[in-house]
Amino acid sequence: MYIESNSCLEKPVTKIRLDWEVESRAEGWPEICAWCVARYGLPGSVYSWHPHSDYMEFHFDNESDAIHFMLRWS
Repeated sequence: MYIESNSCLEKPVTKIRLDWEVESRAEGWPEICAWCVARYGLPGSVYSWHPHSDYMEFHFDNESDAIHFMLRWS
């Protein structure tokens, strides 16, 4: 898990990275993405996700949402 706050952009975001292959994550990626949609709605207005080759990166507009996500999925 990696967390980074970036306030240099137009809109400040908090980034969280989750590695693709974390065996302790029993729920799996479909559950993580479904939980995000149920909790925050579709990506775009409150958060976004960005897949990379080694990890999925989640960008949250609100730091408290990022902390909640991190506590739930770390």
